[in-house]
Amino acid sequence: MSDNTSWYLRFALLFSLLSTSATYLAAAEPTSAQQQLPRPHSEQWQNFKQAERITDLTRCLPADALSDRRQHNKWKVFEYETADFSGKCISVGRESSAPDLTLKLNKQGWHAVYIGLSSITDLVRPAKNNVEVKFTSAPAYTRLSNRLDLGPQRRDVLEEVFLGTADLTNNDLQFSTVYHMPARIHYVKTISLTDEEVARLIADRTQQKTKTAVATFDGYTWIHPFRPQNRADLAATFSAYRESDFKTWWFQVGGADLVHHPSQVGNLMGAQLDTFPREVDREYVESVRHLHQQGIDPLKVAVEEAHRQQAEILICLRAAGWKAAPPWEEFFMSEFYEAHPEWRCIDYDGTPTMHLSYAAEEVQDHLIKVYREALQRGADGAGFLFHRGMPMILWEEPFCQRFIKEYGNDPRQLAEDDPRVLKLRATIVTEFMRKIRKLLDEVATQRGTPSRRLKLAVSTFSTPADNRKFGLDVERWIDEKLIDQIGIAWFAYYTSGLKSRSGDTAYYARITEGTDVKIFPFYIGWKMESADSLLKAVARDYEQGADGIAVWDPNQFLTWQKGRSPYWPLVSKLGHRQQISAGSLIFKPTAIPLTRLGENYYSRWYPNTGF
Repeated sequence: MSDNTSWYLRFALLFSLLSTSATYLAAAEPTSAQQQLPRPHSEQWQNFKQAERITDLTRCLPADALSDRRQHNKWKVFEYETADFSGKCISVGRESSAPDLTLKLNKQGWHAVYIGLSSITDLVRPAKNNVEVKFTSAPAYTRLSNRLDLGPQRRDVLEEVFLGTADLTNNDLQFSTVYHMPARIHYVKTISLTDEEVARLIADRTQQKTKTAVATFDGYTWIHPFRPQNRADLAATFSAYRESDFKTWWFQVGGADLVHHPSQVGNLMGAQLDTFPREVDREYVESVRHLHQQGIDPLKVAVEEAHRQQAEILICLRAAGWKAAPPWEEFFMSEFYEAHPEWRCIDYDGTPTMHLSYAAEEVQDHLIKVYREALQRGADGAGFLFHRGMPMILWEEPFCQRFIKEYGNDPRQLAEDDPRVLKLRATIVTEFMRKIRKLLDEVATQRGTPSRRLKLAVSTFSTPADNRKFGLDVERWIDEKLIDQIGIAWFAYYTSGLKSRSGDTAYYARITEGTDVKIFPFYIGWKMESADSLLKAVARDYEQGADGIAVWDPNQFLTWQKGRSPYWPLVSKLGHRQQISAGSLIFKPTAIPLTRLGENYYSRWYPNTGF
């Protein structure tokens, strides 16, 4: 072994440990189940030492889609080297319109498949990168990304990203570009699986015991980064969830009455604009317009994809989301809000706020119409997300007049936290919950399945005091059998839990004991700081009575999570309680430094210092 090769091997090992320690490695004082450092994901398979790499991606077809020069409709080919292997990779830039490629695998039987993706430099720092990959047998592409930082001296690094397991008999790979995302694919790694491993995988896919996790999807970020142009583009958002524990989807359509599906009731965000606050806002609007022109209903696609995965999908509205402050005042804007200034919330001191009051029956009824229309797509229920956001009721006329009628006093002359003020708020919000429950029962009857209860999910706050402050009488909703699922949302403005995760799982477990209501403590996808801390918190929530884990923005395809959130093979298995307790879901990513890419021989004298 040459001194140079030896140096690179030492560097690769050191870099791999350094780049993953903060995010992926176990705590400094590991539990007995975690005495060993986390292993790469690929080493869980019995035959990992016999893994095979396809490092020459010029085998992809059609051959005329490849080029040795940058062209918008071609994949560029680079020769590359690492300390251990070399090959020919394929690359696209941000403005690429290169066609889909097929790579013949020529394999028989079940294999685990990994894609070697490179980091991409934006001259001096890592850039967002994305590529879509699928087995030819799969119904949709899966988006994959290299989420590693650059190495020392701006060295590009390969991450070995897990695509999945499949029977590769007559089954190949296809690659596709993602709108405005560069990518570089260096290799495909396959590991043959034993009969025992295949049996275990199939059993895990068909069992339901661990399928208890909840994923949220907002009405915006599944569209704007990817600029979907057809149904397949929309379906790619959900592809990675197929073999996950996320079998409940809380799917948001936008805001309160802001939606992305064709609607006679709601408002399309930014639909009337020809100039936008941000480029991403333009991309969102132009994508939605194009989809509608093609006769594609994004919400209907989401419902169909959930059911294709045997997941339940609940259509969720937000408590607020009527109107945004400048420069988004005409992008996030409800026509219903604009038409009814008399129903806007008024603070204790008389200051108007950008919220609509649920003390006005008309506001509640308007959202019932939004629900009714959206449920025509066949969803399994509805959700109302209180943590996005308060307030719903302040001291506006509709509330004050009802208070005066019931108590004989003007609430503006009482203390802000007068118990009667809080009680009337709770009464009004409960009336709204009853309306949603009645609607769901009506829809079930209209579908001819009155005995199949459509579910109602709510997100509530960390503590009973937070709930009382804003009128969330959760215990009453449980007693009246109005709701079915609760997401404990600690990240709610104006509540005690905003700055740190402090959801009271034990309290919710106590008030739902002996009922059919399920509780799901919330985690935020882009605030998961380490695998070890995540698993400890999840295990604690299970011990305190959680029925499952809800993840806000579990989407693993965007690089704003890079370096902060745990590995998707962990996050996707948060229903596997036994493995969580054992710590066996902690993996470290495979980080392989490049030693050469084209003419760039990586060294301490890194390029681009003149630009």
